[in-house]
Amino acid sequence: MPDRYALSLHTSLASNTGGPFISTWDRAVVPSTGTLRTAYATASTIASNTTVNRVEIYRQPDAPAGGSNTATTILVDPITLSNTNASSSGTIRAANARVTAGDQLQLRTDMSNVASQPGFLDLRATIEIERD
Repeated sequence: MPDRYALSLHTSLASNTGGPFISTWDRAVVPSTGTLRTAYATASTIASNTTVNRVEIYRQPDAPAGGSNTATTILVDPITLSNTNASSSGTIRAANARVTAGDQLQLRTDMSNVASQPGFLDLRATIEIERD
């Protein structure tokens, strides 16, 4: 079994529906306990009318209390995408670097575009996790 693995998050399009970092565009369940090491994001298209193009990855612990939203960001700062098809990396927040099997990672965005217009097309994020 490899000591590291990658989780991928993807959405065909994302807009600013609901406000910054509110909508979850994709999610993946963490299969084994470990430490988050790196996070990258890229988009095949970024809307030309945006000045803010940020991607966040949130961690939702397994089995939260009913109705609670205890998700928190895993990044020190959001990943900023400034060019189409260019990959950008984020720095993992030390306080949220540990994940356990069953935790959920969520892809969220913030764009300065009109809420009804897509800001990202083919948005992808990859998170590398080192197993315990």
